[in-house]
Amino acid sequence: MNLKAGICLLSASLLGLVFSARAMADSKDLKLNKEIIDNSPVLQRWLVAPPDILFDIYNSPSFTSKVRLGITSRDQSLGFELGVSDIFLGSSPITVSANYQQEFSGLESNLNADLKYYLLPLGGHFNIAPQVGYRSIEFFGNNVSGVDVGIMGILILSPRSADLRLSHTFTSPQSDRETSITTLSTSYALSNRLNLGSNIQWRRSPVRSDSRVGFYLELRL
Repeated sequence: MNLKAGICLLSASLLGLVFSARAMADSKDLKLNKEIIDNSPVLQRWLVAPPDILFDIYNSPSFTSKVRLGITSRDQSLGFELGVSDIFLGSSPITVSANYQQEFSGLESNLNADLKYYLLPLGGHFNIAPQVGYRSIEFFGNNVSGVDVGIMGILILSPRSADLRLSHTFTSPQSDRETSITTLSTSYALSNRLNLGSNIQWRRSPVRSDSRVGFYLELRL
């Protein structure tokens, strides 16, 4: 580094220190109306412990764990679905999801559970997660079951309130009954704890290829 560059860098550093010191002095002189403070629990909390925005972005999920119950329809055959989604394992970016779906006719049922590993900061507006688990599908006297692998992307429309998800999975890959399922789902908050969810699912299998729609009430945990 030449002398001129070193002087410029030193000047910039000193200027930054001056502005930081001035900002700290100004903050100490800040006077807030006591009534405003008394009526704002958030402000009270921030005055005691200022929020760490960067920490929140990396560690506070912008989506929630949910329990859901709903109605499904495939080829005009109604059914029900019960499930849980994104139960976090401690403070890790790993979640557990599981669901069971069955048609009222008894001709078809689906049971699956999976682990997802979110690759991006949990507080962001977009994330992607590879997933691995187990799925068993019973349909019209046939069974497809085994390892279920895939990937899911999530777009946060409103933090902890609304999201859009797209996933694609393979059940029993590389077998003669390999089945792929693509699912597009959305969830939107109706109240502080309740969401309305919906999805459309496309299934391709040597046994049967079809589509399914579902509508759900979801309880945020």
